[in-house]
Amino acid sequence: MNGTVLRVEWFRWVRTRRLVALAAAFVLFGCVSLFGAKYLPDLIGNSADIKLLRVPDWRDGLQQYIKNTGLLVAAVAMILAAQACAIRDTDPVGIFYLSREVSPVRLYLPRIMVAAGVIAAAAAIGAAVALYECWALFGSYPMAPALGSLAVQAVAIVLFAMFTAALAARLGSAGMAAAITAGLYVLCLLLSTVPRIQPYLPTTALQPAIDAAGWSGVEAAKSLLALVIATGLALAAALTTPIRAIKTPA
Repeated sequence: MNGTVLRVEWFRWVRTRRLVALAAAFVLFGCVSLFGAKYLPDLIGNSADIKLLRVPDWRDGLQQYIKNTGLLVAAVAMILAAQACAIRDTDPVGIFYLSREVSPVRLYLPRIMVAAGVIAAAAAIGAAVALYECWALFGSYPMAPALGSLAVQAVAIVLFAMFTAALAARLGSAGMAAAITAGLYVLCLLLSTVPRIQPYLPTTALQPAIDAAGWSGVEAAKSLLALVIATGLALAAALTTPIRAIKTPA
């Protein structure tokens, strides 16, 4: 693998507008989520049916951003990564690659690496926008706990996307990979109702709670461990399974 291959994958993200769509999703929710939390009392108005227990503060704003990105934007990142890494033997481009390459590492690893890098960069941009909006709307706040929660979520989103991308590479189908990941996500949501299991579930890392005390390294490791293992197994399956090369006529 060389720099040329990575540049090809980078241009694939740029020219197909995947990069623009992903960055726009992070930036959009970085703005809208904070505004929604800040002006929720004004939106509700003087309704006699709905009463706020307290005035929203910086934690509510960032928590709203984390909830939106942990579900909606994570799904977008997962699907885009799967589309970038799925190579079908029925498509002209897929036939071109599969008839000339026999190494799964050379074929899939650059795609997965670039997808992970793009998603990490987009998550960092979205977090920066959210942090700025939080300061502009709510004033000064403790930066360490905010950064900690956003960092845990960013790592979880990248790992979820890599897991789905590896499945797409192994199965040759972005749709099947996305469906499997979505099913596992729903299963984790159901298991999160059990207090003893909840800290160890990937969904906890996708939507970490904002707390003034911040996340400890142990808590972050607990929530990410299962996701790291699952992603490692998916990558191993995708990068070690031999490719059945398509033979083209001489």
